[in-house]
Amino acid sequence: EKHKLLFAALIAVEILRNNRTITDEEWGFFLRGPGSSKPDSSEHPQWLSESLWADVRALSKMEGFVGLDVAMQKHNRQWKDWFEADNPQTLPVPPGLPELSEWRKALLLRVLREEKLLLLLQQLVGYYLGPSFAESPQFDLEGGFADSSPTTPIIFVLSTGSDPTALFLNFAAEKMFTDRKRMLSLGQDQGPKAQDMIETAVKTGEWVYLQNCHLAVSWMPGLEKIMEDLQQRELHPDFRLWLTSMPSPAFPVAVLQGGIKLTKEPPKGLKANLRDTFSSVVSEKLWESGCAAKPAEWRRLLFALVFFHGVVQERRKFGALGWNVPYEWNTSDLQAATRHLQIYLEEFDEIPWPAVKYIVAAIDYGGRVTDFLDQRCVSTLLDLYVDPAALAPEVTFSPDGVYYPHTPEELTAVQEYLGQLPSHEKPEVFGLHFNADITVQKAESRAMLDGIISIQPRGGSTTKGVSPDEQVSELAQSLLGRVPELINKTDAHPEIFKLTAMGVMSSLSTVLVQEVDRFNALLEQVRRTLVELRRAIQGEVVMSAELEKMHTAFLYQRTPELWAKVAYPSLKPLGSWFADLLERVEFLRVWMQSGQPATFWISGFFFPQGFCTGVLQTHSRQFQIPIDELKFRTTVMSMDSWDITAPPATGVYIHGLYLEGAGWDRGTGGSGTLVEMRKGELFTAMPVVWLECVPKEEATESEETYSCPVYKTSTRAGTLSTTGLSTNFVLSLDLPSLRNEPTHWIRRGAALLCMLNT
Repeated sequence: EKHKLLFAALIAVEILRNNRTITDEEWGFFLRGPGSSKPDSSEHPQWLSESLWADVRALSKMEGFVGLDVAMQKHNRQWKDWFEADNPQTLPVPPGLPELSEWRKALLLRVLREEKLLLLLQQLVGYYLGPSFAESPQFDLEGGFADSSPTTPIIFVLSTGSDPTALFLNFAAEKMFTDRKRMLSLGQDQGPKAQDMIETAVKTGEWVYLQNCHLAVSWMPGLEKIMEDLQQRELHPDFRLWLTSMPSPAFPVAVLQGGIKLTKEPPKGLKANLRDTFSSVVSEKLWESGCAAKPAEWRRLLFALVFFHGVVQERRKFGALGWNVPYEWNTSDLQAATRHLQIYLEEFDEIPWPAVKYIVAAIDYGGRVTDFLDQRCVSTLLDLYVDPAALAPEVTFSPDGVYYPHTPEELTAVQEYLGQLPSHEKPEVFGLHFNADITVQKAESRAMLDGIISIQPRGGSTTKGVSPDEQVSELAQSLLGRVPELINKTDAHPEIFKLTAMGVMSSLSTVLVQEVDRFNALLEQVRRTLVELRRAIQGEVVMSAELEKMHTAFLYQRTPELWAKVAYPSLKPLGSWFADLLERVEFLRVWMQSGQPATFWISGFFFPQGFCTGVLQTHSRQFQIPIDELKFRTTVMSMDSWDITAPPATGVYIHGLYLEGAGWDRGTGGSGTLVEMRKGELFTAMPVVWLECVPKEEATESEETYSCPVYKTSTRAGTLSTTGLSTNFVLSLDLPSLRNEPTHWIRRGAALLCMLNT
């Protein structure tokens, strides 16, 4: 489904490129953006960041956009209103530019409001190709069957959460084939049975329905041979072969090309999820007489459980804000939780709330959870729905009161209520901020762009009169000239390698040496591969597969794999990644040559977890306290890094963190607190944080602090390390929450990030 718009957009673009409506320069700009433009600190509208202003200046140099930067300053209010609008793609472009075509509006949004790109592409396709290309056609099994033949199989391409078997059975009944069909779920040793079924059916005119072809990899060549043989034989005209399979490289290409492909994805959205669950899992018998002992409580809690099931499933679309890891919860989890709820209601006079919550959150749903912070979120969400307070008649499940537990005695009345719910739900229903919708739109737009880029051929002109090879060679030469020299340990400040009273080097100095070794290795790799790439373009050496990938990455402003595999985790595009690398190297060079800084840029480390351990170890050695008896107390200062002139008496100052999912009010006199984000503001730069080493028994948490996780990147997910924690997870900091309960920020998915994606 997600590729339908991509395919339609590519058709439209190729038509427009062919008739010169879209120039190669514009198409190249659309794919890779403005390139490696550096933040522009010249005078610009206050509502635009320096990096966005640099992108605007780059767009202003293109035909059709000359004077854009001047127009934005001259008509500041109109452009600001357009920029901050919920749906700028539907509004006229503010004054100052000649009338823009639909395509050039897409370029403008590409720079200023990238998250709206997907919606604009739908508009673009509808405008140039017609509305039918912008809308997904209805699932048409009758039409697919009409196009099939005894030698043309009907292939259901499966997606997670969808099963076309029920549709097939209903269709078979309509066609009077209920007793003339053979069904088999493929798996180990099922190939010969399937072959026998086909042999019989081609003679008797029956239908053969083979499920899950992707699970019978070893039999797929056999299926291909059978289909080849059927082409040469005389078959019963009623015979049909039906196949279901997830996308799999093992599925025979010849069979796929010669078959009728159909796909039906599960309904999206909370409304569709609830309606589907109440039609497929909650039967009339279960709803009306599932618990004779407590019928009212049973219906109320069953509805709450179904709603909770829908929320945890639909939060996945919000990416890392919803869950660090996208878990595949399904109806079996809900059925297990429903059964446990039945048992507790029937066997206890008073509902044992702690036991119900634990078994549902930690076992029924928590059994799939691998991240301890996701487990915390599951439990916190369940508290909203399965709780004594949820039995109150006035309780609602959303701030606007649209969603509430509707529990009449008849199931049909529940289904009528569900049919009246809005088709598109607000993020607040899931416990998230309004801005979470922007995050989703950005991710979807970025995925669309990545999909288009992944299928672009190498070749063709991307800018006026400049070939791809010339463009890449020029960029490589430019970057090569900016690669800094290796950090020289012989230039170290005397304090760096000074031994302590215990005869060992300072723990933080050890951290520095390890970081320097990693960055020097990265700098050597960057310099070597840049030289090799230029030589390969000039024909002096062979263009290896790795250099070919690097060439493509440079064309589309991506960080090459050759660098990423020896670098720190980062999601930045090439220009920002390289600038970030230079800043990190400079930070370490200054530390090495001038001694420990007053405040540490925690985002500048390869391994920030090692830095945190080094801080604790320094305190441990200084005060002769075992390191496993220490922890950090968090104090958020009201100052920025440039205001700090001296280190603290104990512990360290750190800076460079960004808050996602929440905002920060610095307050006065140390009264800073977590607050809601402003509309459209996805990240908040944090002031300096003081990490003070204190004994573990000392209380650092309270009812007014939120244990906020710190991650290296915005994906949050990583691989499980030997400690049982994600490699992306750094530590948790206790942040004051003076205006909301800490559980509010758990549902919001609030976290601190070491770096942004731009």
